[in-house]
Amino acid sequence: MSAAEEYDYVVVGAGTAGSVLAARLSEDPDVRVLVLEAGGSFVPAAVDRAPLWFTLLGSRVDWGYRTVPQPGLNGRVVYEPRGKLPGGSSNLYIMMHIRGHASDFDNWAYQGAAGWAYADLLPYFAKLEATQTVTPAEPDANLMSRVFLDAAEEAGHPRTGDFNGPQMIGAGWHHVNVRDGERRGALRSYLEPALDRPNLTVRTDAYAAKLVVEHGKCVGVDYRQQAPVAAEGEGRTLGTDAREPGDHRVRATREVLVCLGAIESPKLLQLSGIGPAPLLRQHGIEVKSELPGVGENFHNHVLTGLIAETADPVAPGRQNLSEAAVFTRSQPGLIAPDLQLAFVHVPFDIIVGQSHPNAVSILPGVVRPNSRGSVRLASADPFAAPLIDPNYLGDRSDVTRMVEAVKLSRDIFAAPAFKPFLKGELLPGAEVRTDREIEQFVRERADCYHHQAGSCRIGVDDLAVVDPELKVRGVAGLRVVDASVMPAVPSGNCHAAIAAIAERAADLIKEGQHA
Repeated sequence: MSAAEEYDYVVVGAGTAGSVLAARLSEDPDVRVLVLEAGGSFVPAAVDRAPLWFTLLGSRVDWGYRTVPQPGLNGRVVYEPRGKLPGGSSNLYIMMHIRGHASDFDNWAYQGAAGWAYADLLPYFAKLEATQTVTPAEPDANLMSRVFLDAAEEAGHPRTGDFNGPQMIGAGWHHVNVRDGERRGALRSYLEPALDRPNLTVRTDAYAAKLVVEHGKCVGVDYRQQAPVAAEGEGRTLGTDAREPGDHRVRATREVLVCLGAIESPKLLQLSGIGPAPLLRQHGIEVKSELPGVGENFHNHVLTGLIAETADPVAPGRQNLSEAAVFTRSQPGLIAPDLQLAFVHVPFDIIVGQSHPNAVSILPGVVRPNSRGSVRLASADPFAAPLIDPNYLGDRSDVTRMVEAVKLSRDIFAAPAFKPFLKGELLPGAEVRTDREIEQFVRERADCYHHQAGSCRIGVDDLAVVDPELKVRGVAGLRVVDASVMPAVPSGNCHAAIAAIAERAADLIKEGQHA
C-alpha cells in the first residue's frame, strides 16, 4: 500500500449527497476535500437526455444489484438499480422533485431525530431549489399526461396545484429536474460547477474497501484504485483525478463522510468493524464498535404497473416520461398520502411493450411502507455484493394497500376522459378481477421503486446508527450522510430529501469546524 495522502475531509461516494457535500465544503478555500467515487469519469449522453433515463438501467453506470429471494413476492429476486458514476443515482432517477409530506419529517423528529422536522428542513429545500433546476412539467407535457389528470379528477381525486405546497394529496403536475429536455441532477447542479476548485479532488475508479479506525476514531479510508474502463459511445468525460492502480490509503485530519447510499453505506461500516458483533465475527472482522442497527431498518417504496393500449401512437417524451401523478390515501382519516399513482406515457413492462408499443401505464405504489428488511455482508470481501433484503410486502398492510392502489388505478383508466384514447387493458388483464386475483398479480409483478433507505438511521435508541448530527455512534470523526440515515423514507420520490439532508449536514459540519 502506498504512503497515505492527507485531506481535511474525505467524502466516500459522489452520489447526490456526496456531490452536495463536495460542493458545499469546498466553498471554503482553506479546506481540502477529497471525494472517492467507484464509478468512472465518463458520463454517457443518455444521462443528460431526460427521456432516455431508462436506457441506463442495467448499463455500465448501474451497479445492478439483486435482492435475496423475497417471500412476499413469491420468492422472486428483484433488480435494484443504483448509479455508478459521479452524481450517483441522481443520474438514473426519473427527475421528479418532491419534498415529501411535512409529517414524514416531523415523524423523524418524534422518533429521536431532533432537528430534522419539516420546519428544520424547509430552509434546505429552499436552498437546493435555488441551486438545482426545478421546473413545472405542465408547459411541455405530453397530451396523455393531460388526459390522465382529467381522468383522475373524474375518478374523484381533487386537483392540487403543487405536491410541494400545502396540499400534497390530489392529482397534479410534477416539478422536474429538467431544463430544455436535459437532466439537471446533482452532477450538473452541484459537482460539476465545483470541479475546477483547487481545494477539491474528485477521484474516480476509486473503490472504498475499509474505513481506518484507530483508538475509536475514523482517521481515513483504504481504497483500491482501479484502471479506468475505456469510454464507449456518445458522452462526455469529467475532469476528475486518479492514482496508479492498486491499494491506497488516504487520511482525514477532520472527518470521513460516508455517502454511499442505503446499500453500500452499511456494507462499508460492517467491513470496517462497525455493526452487529455476531455478523462481524461470522466473517472474521474485528469489532471496532458494536452497533446492532447497522444494516437494519432497510426499506423501499414498492410499486407495480397497469398498462393500457392506446388507439393511436403516443407522442415521444420530451421530459422524463412521468409528468403527472396522484397522491392519495388508502383509507379515510389518514393525515398524509400513503399511495402514489404515477403516470408514464410508455409501457411499464418491456416485454408487453415489445408487442404493444402504443401504450400508457399507471404505476400504483405504497409510499409509506411498513415492511422492513436488512443489508448484511455476504463475506469479508469488500468487492462482493451484500445480501440485500427489502422484505417487500412482508407486512400484510402493504399488500392490502397495493391491492387498493391497483383498484384506484383501474378506476382512472375507466374514467370518461380516457375512453377516446384507450383500446383496452393489457396488464393485469380482464381475467384479474377479485381482490385475491389482484393480490396474486401484485405478488407476481411488484417491483423496486429505486428509493432504498433507512439502513443507518438517525436516532437515540439502541438500534440507531447515527445521532441527530449524523455522527456514527461510538466512532469519532465519522458521519453517514445519505438516504440510509432516514428513519422512514418520505412519501414521495426521495431525491430532494437526500439533497436537503446533505445541505443541512454541510452546515452541521461547518458549525462544528468553527466551534
